Amino acid sequence: MYIFKQPRIGGEVRWHQDASYLASDPPGVTGVWIALEDAHRGNGCLWVQPGGHRSPLRETYEVDRGAGTGALRQLDDTPWPGQTDAVALEVPAGSVVLFHDHMPHYSSRNRSPASRHALTLHVAEADAAWSPRNWLQRPTLEPFAL
Repeated sequence: MYIFKQPRIGGEVRWHQDASYLASDPPGVTGVWIALEDAHRGNGCLWVQPGGHRSPLRETYEVDRGAGTGALRQLDDTPWPGQTDAVALEVPAGSVVLFHDHMPHYSSRNRSPASRHALTLHVAEADAAWSPRNWLQRPTLEPFAL
């Protein structure tokens, strides 16, 4: 996914765990976040909770394909981290951040005159089954056309 936080208007992305949206069996999707531009507090860098990857999955996003809708369902009442528990991941362009699918993270609003471009991908073990409830699905097993 390509992320483009526009100068002064790029919005906040609330605390979440990627496993809420990208589940596999066995669990374990690794997030790869690539900074295409410098990421800092002013332009909405990522924030994480140190050790948070050991926390339970708080929510799951369930898709009703027939109705074309989806909703978050609470799984655990563990509170999201407070600002005092969060660490800013300020990184220069070209940096790669890897994180566990249970790692709580968010990004703040871009308040600066600079954009913040990033590319994200998620990888799982080759034999992991992709959950049919994930919001992102390939309609067929055909190869991607270029």
